[in-house]
Amino acid sequence: LYQGHIRLIYDIANYPPTTVYSVESVNDGLFHTVELLIQNRSLSLVVDNGAPKSLGKLARQPSMDHNTQLYIGGVPPQVVASGLRPGPERSPQTFDGCINNVRINGDTQDLSFRSTGRGQSQGVESKGDGILVGCHSCSVCAQGTCREAGEMGVTCECPPGRSGALCDETTAPNPCQNNRCVHGLCVAKGQSYSCQCNEGYQGQYCDKEQEPPACRGHSCGRGECHVSEAGEPVCKCQPGYTGPTCDTELTCQGEMVREQLKRHQALRTCTSTSKIPRMDCPRSCQASAPPGVCCGVTKTRRRKVVFRCTDGTSYSEEMETTLECGCSKCPL
Repeated sequence: LYQGHIRLIYDIANYPPTTVYSVESVNDGLFHTVELLIQNRSLSLVVDNGAPKSLGKLARQPSMDHNTQLYIGGVPPQVVASGLRPGPERSPQTFDGCINNVRINGDTQDLSFRSTGRGQSQGVESKGDGILVGCHSCSVCAQGTCREAGEMGVTCECPPGRSGALCDETTAPNPCQNNRCVHGLCVAKGQSYSCQCNEGYQGQYCDKEQEPPACRGHSCGRGECHVSEAGEPVCKCQPGYTGPTCDTELTCQGEMVREQLKRHQALRTCTSTSKIPRMDCPRSCQASAPPGVCCGVTKTRRRKVVFRCTDGTSYSEEMETTLECGCSKCPL
């Protein structure tokens, strides 16, 4: 390797060396296919089934002796053949990675380093320093899940927020992922979004029905404008309000009551030491109230009440007392 590219050097005795570099860079943590094609007096380099890079017409017909040693990933220092001897421009330790599926003329080469039992190694002569058996390809993904992909290596399935072949790039989150558009389409705008409302809806989140043309300019105060069967604007008031424009608050007059409270228990009766004031709310509101509106408690207060019992003991109790009454939706 040279600066992340494959460098092919054809160097034989009595001839100047010839060099060619791959266009493709291969230092990205993924597996790549590298082919050397010998045909007549030409030698070509092919990376990932791309366009061949040829050394041109060579001075001598290239040949390969199957009885010589095959060095993969580097050259041991004891090798003295001139064509293999490392020089200042050929560092023997330029490769750091994983090599597998090595074939010569279609025959797979054995890289298992197993012994033949006769003092010789079948396949590769020696592991050398820093060489490990097996390719742990699924360690290349920066994040996410690694999947084996046959001879071409692996693929990385990235988690949300990550992208790239190795899941090593940060992806901006999708602002529409948790949008609040109710009746409309989310439109991303940078890191924010807006809602494009469907017909008949309006508002920031398209959560409000569009005002009918007949209701334009018709104020409904504490209510909403609707169109009657006759096509006229009519105000539908919120609970507690009435009138043509829903601006009249319904009221109900409560009655203030002061009385002593009693608690009947198993063997004693307890009475509050003072009269406790409370507002007694009537059931119905004024006659103009629409159906479904009742008079009820609108404001309360917690207070401490002291009780004295017939057996001579006393205790205190916190209780809720009514202060105000008002018209609101009837309880179910």
